[in-house]
Amino acid sequence: MKQGTLERTIAESMREIVFGLEDSLVSTLGALTGIAIGARSSYIVILSGLVLIAAESMSMAAGSYRSSKSASATERLLHETDGKIYDHESNPVRSGIIMGIFYFVGGLIPLFSYFFLSIDQAIKVSIPLTAVCLFFLGVWSSKFTRRNAFRSGFEMMFVSLVAALVGYLIGFIVSFYFGIGI
Repeated sequence: MKQGTLERTIAESMREIVFGLEDSLVSTLGALTGIAIGARSSYIVILSGLVLIAAESMSMAAGSYRSSKSASATERLLHETDGKIYDHESNPVRSGIIMGIFYFVGGLIPLFSYFFLSIDQAIKVSIPLTAVCLFFLGVWSSKFTRRNAFRSGFEMMFVSLVAALVGYLIGFIVSFYFGIGI
């Protein structure tokens, strides 16, 4: 595949790549942090993480497929109503597959440390690792969106830290309520 063709393919799939990675990194980080703080069990965190990532990646793939198909049909109808020729064919199947793959891959990043480290250590690795990945995702996507690279990176990183904080607070409050020591 030629360089220009690869860049075009990536640009055409930018929504699914960025949305899949960002949403998975943020939501998985927030959920795992809350579960880790609340349950204090590596087994529960890993099981929950794998179930969450698998179910959500399939859900996101299906949603991307359906929304891409609906958007294409709506755009075609609008063009026909305006008497214009619709010459842009989207590929809903490709959109769904890309979304599902990138969501799945993104979710593994915050989960990774829980396979090898204690809960406290895994949290201390998972949060910064995910934040750094989100920063670089923002920097990378700015190449295609022509936004300021550092601003885009910090924006994505900030969102992840807010999600982790929300997950942490819910896990802390629930574990405190049920008397589970933190």
